[in-house]
Amino acid sequence: MTKNLRTIAALVVVAVILLLGFVFTSNLVDFPVYYSAGRALLSGRTDLYAPDFALGRVMDYRYPPFFLFAVLPLSLIPYPIAAYVWYLFCAAAVVGCALIASRVFDGLRASKTMCVFVVVAVAQYFVMALHYGNAHLIAIFLLFASLYYFLQRKDLSAAVLISLAITIKLTPALLLPYFVVKKRWTLLAATSLCVIAINLIPSIYFGFSGNNQLLRAWYGHVIESQTFHEDNGPINLSLKGELRRYLSPVDYSQRVDGDVRYQTVNVLDASRETTEQLWMAIAATIFVAVLVFIMWRSIPTRDSEAKPQRELISLELGLMICLALLVGPLTSKIYFIASLWPAACLANFAATTNHQACGRIVFRIIAAVAVLNVVLPLLPGRSVQRWLLVVGADFYVNLLMMGALAYALVIESRSLRLQSVEPQTQVPSEARRP
Repeated sequence: MTKNLRTIAALVVVAVILLLGFVFTSNLVDFPVYYSAGRALLSGRTDLYAPDFALGRVMDYRYPPFFLFAVLPLSLIPYPIAAYVWYLFCAAAVVGCALIASRVFDGLRASKTMCVFVVVAVAQYFVMALHYGNAHLIAIFLLFASLYYFLQRKDLSAAVLISLAITIKLTPALLLPYFVVKKRWTLLAATSLCVIAINLIPSIYFGFSGNNQLLRAWYGHVIESQTFHEDNGPINLSLKGELRRYLSPVDYSQRVDGDVRYQTVNVLDASRETTEQLWMAIAATIFVAVLVFIMWRSIPTRDSEAKPQRELISLELGLMICLALLVGPLTSKIYFIASLWPAACLANFAATTNHQACGRIVFRIIAAVAVLNVVLPLLPGRSVQRWLLVVGADFYVNLLMMGALAYALVIESRSLRLQSVEPQTQVPSEARRP
């Protein structure tokens, strides 16, 4: 009976996903850019980063050439079909992220309550990502799959997957210093080679020289020249965006798409250059501090695949994901789909820790995150929602999870240290027995 119920539930879920596709594909935001860029490439154009290559200066193509080649087959079919196929890919990525979380964190399978809290805590981000049809969903699935293989010590698989994620979105690259701390040199070397190899694939079409020119153009357009897209794109919810809105005036009336009704929240009138220098200094300090903290709490053991050790590493990875969202140059709201891993970490710790008092504290934090991420998006009024964006409500939720993860990491590492000491202290007492 249980098996039949599971089958029925799975069929219902599949049916709901298929039906929701008609809702989401009716008004995708980012996929039309990929589709239009593909059509432009098929027409013979190779100036990928020209303002009119896709849908204009605001909705322009901003990915490396490889990504355009990966999605190019969708541009060969009519748009409605292509959009629905893309939605299915994104929906599959969501399911994949959920399955990876359930495989990594045993506590989620054991506690339905924790599952509910995790789903509620991140649901708004995944719904928004499906509405946008942004490639970030695919990148995060690849990142999660890479971290899963990292925990299994399958470095080659992990390297290929994280290389694909980095090629789509640069944010996962912020996790690479963690692998340096862990001395996973094989993974790092394989990742470097894979990133190079993946980005050389478009040379088949553009030629080696042409592909290099496009990669330089991409770097200049996306990495070096961010001012226009910072001013006209989604509100930046990283530390950089927070400092700029709080410490310098932002003239939203200059946004070229007409989306200008955002409140100013600055308390100072510092220049943009000053806030960017301050961001780089603070971000670098926080990043180094977190890496030092992880090194300090790490427990070297021979059996690195033991369950307690894997849980400790999972907490470290959750902390690194929150850190990447915090210090990255650009974190839009949909980027917080990555918080599924940190939220699952906290729920797993609360469900499985032997320290009941600590578990209750972490449980209250994950419950608070879930409540905030349900209540805040439902507050009535577009002006209220815009105010929450410029204040950076998601930024503070991410900070809250970072603090909880650091706390859980301290408790978990302390517990592992005690376990490693106990056997050594018990041997003499046993030896004295007659």
